Amino acid sequence: MSSQECSPKGANLEISYTRLSPSIEPNGKDPSHAPIVFLHGLSTCHMEFSHTTPFLSKDYELILVDQPGHSGSRDILPFTLDNAINALSHLVSTKVASGRAHIVGLSLGGFVALEFARRCPELVLSLFCTGCAPLSGYRKWFISRPRLMGGIEILSGKLTPEWMFWSYIGVQPFPRLREEMRRNHSIELLRAGYGACTEVTIGKVAEIRGVRIAIVAGGKKDSVERTREAGKVLANTNPECKAFVVRDAVHLWDLQLPELFAQGVRAWVEGSEMPKEFELL
Repeated sequence: MSSQECSPKGANLEISYTRLSPSIEPNGKDPSHAPIVFLHGLSTCHMEFSHTTPFLSKDYELILVDQPGHSGSRDILPFTLDNAINALSHLVSTKVASGRAHIVGLSLGGFVALEFARRCPELVLSLFCTGCAPLSGYRKWFISRPRLMGGIEILSGKLTPEWMFWSYIGVQPFPRLREEMRRNHSIELLRAGYGACTEVTIGKVAEIRGVRIAIVAGGKKDSVERTREAGKVLANTNPECKAFVVRDAVHLWDLQLPELFAQGVRAWVEGSEMPKEFELL
């Protein structure tokens, strides 16, 4: 992809992020691993990964982003794929010493990560993404109606009791995150976020070159077949790309199975064998 597409008009957006750096090693050297940038889902924020980071922060520099329109980046509007790619490109180019990083994306963050890999492969060392297979069938029908989806989500966010809200998602309650989600909720953001998800098609995924990608489905909530299809498309141009399913995982499984999530990220970043729970598709 061209540098113009990687840094389109309106570049150099300064998004909010939290940096977790490992301690200096006893020999006085900094850990040699390249940073990992985490991209959260729609309406959440960097706190979404707070259960996962303790399993990685001793060995890796972690950069937890608030995407445009969310929490610390709430004033960066509107949320669009262009603005998200823009801001991420500026972050990696200016805040990462080597100018390249491993990327982890979940749900909306996964869609952004795939598009980032398509437009800016020179900035990506590897990509671990989940819950972001290009949409089809009833999922595409619902997501293609962002006003309907947004209205349902805002209403449920206001009326659903805490225990019921998290029970439906399939994870333990996380009140601080839900409060942040309430602050982020607006029909404009939800429409934009759902719309962005529909822009990342299987055809665009097929255009990605030069990035080693793991695309993962949570077996209890995500489309396993679409994840399998995306994996095949990616492997056609790069045999190092793989698709996996974690059968017991829900959509937001970074909150459900944080240690396993971290183990998968670590294995993919290091190019080692994936945990046995990651079933190859």
